[in-house]
Amino acid sequence: MAKTLQLQFTTELGKTASLSIENPKEPIDPLIVKQSMAAIVEANVFNSTSGAFTGIKGASLVDRSVETIPIS
Repeated sequence: MAKTLQLQFTTELGKTASLSIENPKEPIDPLIVKQSMAAIVEANVFNSTSGAFTGIKGASLVDRSVETIPIS
């Protein structure tokens, strides 16, 4: 199963932009995630099609599993 940490940010145009981190170090510490997201916003290092990141919207840990279905 592949896990991805998705970080959602608000942008200058009021839309949502996200960053995905594959195989994040677990266990996930919510405080560290929030501090890291705040540092990303403050550093202004990312720009999306709807402008720069202006705030923190949320974060999710996505656990995805793929099951191949035999069809032959």
